[in-house]
Amino acid sequence: MSRRPAGDDGTIGILIVGFTAILLLLVAVVVDVSAVVLARRGAASAADGAAVAAAQQLNTAELYQNGLEGEIPLSLEKVQQVVSQYAADAAQGQPGLQLVPSLDAAGTTATVVATRHMALPFTGWLTSKDVTVTAVARARAPLVAP
Repeated sequence: MSRRPAGDDGTIGILIVGFTAILLLLVAVVVDVSAVVLARRGAASAADGAAVAAAQQLNTAELYQNGLEGEIPLSLEKVQQVVSQYAADAAQGQPGLQLVPSLDAAGTTATVVATRHMALPFTGWLTSKDVTVTAVARARAPLVAP
């Protein structure tokens, strides 16, 4: 019976260790990217919901004074209140979420910018930097003629 040369002993062990390290690195990257994608979806969902809620905040004083002229006027104060409440409710499930409302120049379209700062599950411990995801949603209440 012949014996293998001594120079090849242990090469399969090095390959197994190398491939295991590559596999663990790929798993860490996939988990981190998935966490960012899910955070972005959550921020977009919160921004959409807050924008729709904001678009329902009618400026009654302006409406009674000027009437309806094609667009429904929104109240910035009411928009800020409803988005603030929406942000408080959404922050329970999404820590670090911030919602910032605004109105366009005409005061008829509500815009909500959602920002969330988060640490990555695996590579977050390598760096002290947080990842920031941002989503923007716009909504307005349509005026439907009977």
